[in-house]
Amino acid sequence: MLNLTPEELKEKYQPKPLQVVETERQMVGVMFSPCGKSMVSGGYDGLLHRWDLTQEEITEQDPIAGHQGWIQGCDFHPSSSRVFSGDSWGRLACYDYLQAKPEPIWAVESAHDGWLRDVAVSPDGTLVASCGRDQQVRLWATADGRKLHQMSGHEVDVYQVGFHPDGQYLVSADAHGVVRKWDVKTGQEAGEFDAGELFSVVRLQDVGGVHAMTFSGDGKLLLVGGTRPKNGGNVQGAPLVLVFDWETRKQIQVLEMGPTSDVYVRDIEFHPDGFLMVATSGNPGAGKLHFQRLEDEKPFFTSSGFSNCHAISLHADGERLAVTMTSKGSNGNGRPLDKDGNYLGNSSPIHLFGRPKEEKEASGT
Repeated sequence: MLNLTPEELKEKYQPKPLQVVETERQMVGVMFSPCGKSMVSGGYDGLLHRWDLTQEEITEQDPIAGHQGWIQGCDFHPSSSRVFSGDSWGRLACYDYLQAKPEPIWAVESAHDGWLRDVAVSPDGTLVASCGRDQQVRLWATADGRKLHQMSGHEVDVYQVGFHPDGQYLVSADAHGVVRKWDVKTGQEAGEFDAGELFSVVRLQDVGGVHAMTFSGDGKLLLVGGTRPKNGGNVQGAPLVLVFDWETRKQIQVLEMGPTSDVYVRDIEFHPDGFLMVATSGNPGAGKLHFQRLEDEKPFFTSSGFSNCHAISLHADGERLAVTMTSKGSNGNGRPLDKDGNYLGNSSPIHLFGRPKEEKEASGT
């Protein structure tokens, strides 16, 4: 792959539309299960929506209920059918997503004081991390929801958590661009990464923070995403991916993923073949999907015609890709939008990309 030209890369990896899964409410994210049989998305309606991918026609199943607030954080156990979700009321819960009508296996009603922003499961499946508006990072046992560690050190909302591929360390990132490294066994801080370029104070308004985070496949690089804020209010800013060396914690690269109107990097996936997949969300209604090798100056693929992109997920087969986007023409200012004077809220159609069935049959794969 590294020897291919940008044109050859685009021909090989350019995502081809397969299907659009419509939703009635706005979704926060989307994830394929590790087994590849299911897809889930947390909603602003307090439901964990799920779809069966085992049939040729994607089928929506009964959603998983139990949360009261927005489901912001969600992650899967790597080898079982458990899914872990957290909401804006601070509830953390565990479900079996393959059951017909899942009931909580366990739940912690006040895992955080207020908004639980993100959850992440360790590579070995024994731990789930959570973070939130209360500035805390916590580690829980996936088996029973028992709290193992509470890590304090952030001074503002913690937006992101993620485990290093070796499972020995956890990283957490906050609204001021501070990324902290924690020892999983002891719960003690083991270092800090400075992503302050993603934060600014504009007329007393805090702007920016870390909105996306991932590791390279070999764990040697930590990548964080956000914006270089240009102003406050209706924020403008260059969408950025900052690349850090894991061992030295030094920033080694900055990738600018579009003009200031594209604003935020909302999600990052590292493709097994060695390139980044980056989703951006700006205004008014601007959204893009970029594929880029770290050694290149610009992406070898950039989408066109997308609305705001929230999240991306790569299927276990390495071919299918899901991207959530805000519905085109959506309006969040409360004006009556239909002929009867009813307010039409936003929705988040999930766009699925991959290789069409005919192309697979023609290639014999």
